[in-house]
Amino acid sequence: MVKQKRVRSPRFSVPNNEQVLVAVGTEKFRGTLQLLSLTGGAVRLDKRFAPGTLGDIALNTVSGNVTAAIELLQMANPRAQAFRFLAIGPVARERLEDALSKMRAQGLGVAKTPLDQIRSLARSVLSRGSRK
Repeated sequence: MVKQKRVRSPRFSVPNNEQVLVAVGTEKFRGTLQLLSLTGGAVRLDKRFAPGTLGDIALNTVSGNVTAAIELLQMANPRAQAFRFLAIGPVARERLEDALSKMRAQGLGVAKTPLDQIRSLARSVLSRGSRK
């Protein structure tokens, strides 16, 4: 069995205080999108939610509106709550991919931290050693 290398989806900083709407149950909350990737992101909301809370998100991108079902995760930092996409339609996914492509072209990618770089280096060294 071949072990697949797990690669984290690139993260992008969202400029211009882009607004989103997060719906949890019957309540709707306006927030500011902080980070975005193909798998999720982070949003600043006035209310904090327990990790595992399910909801929906609606955001406007340069490529059109994107709506998706999400799971709220632990706080990404003291001011933003992480989320992951659970279900996203094909049109919304296409729009998201196009928007992220444009963000990449603008240089909005989030650089890896020094710790991430050390982990990557260690993994590559260890994997080379196991092949011998």
